[in-house]
Amino acid sequence: MQQRVYIDTSVIGGCFDEEFSLWSIKLFEDFQNGKIIAVISDLTRRELEFAPNEVKNVIASINETNIENVFLTKDAEQLALQYLKNGVVGKKHIADAQHIAIATIES
Repeated sequence: MQQRVYIDTSVIGGCFDEEFSLWSIKLFEDFQNGKIIAVISDLTRRELEFAPNEVKNVIASINETNIENVFLTKDAEQLALQYLKNGVVGKKHIADAQHIAIATIES
């Protein structure tokens, strides 16, 4: 089975962050070359609607055959609420809890 990596907007933005760019760009090269499948949620895609074009272009550079689309399901929403309830993620960070829940369910 091919390796799959869930990515959110912070991973994409890492391509433009001096601290993370070396590793982030390498990861996206692996997505582009089909070595790894990029797992992208509808939540990430909604967040990207407000991102700068250079960030949107990173995702656009990946061939659709190397992308797996996943969704914020009711199960993921429930799990995210449990993360918040149990203090895994602070209550102000519900989107982060949702990303973690999606990645957990889809793994």
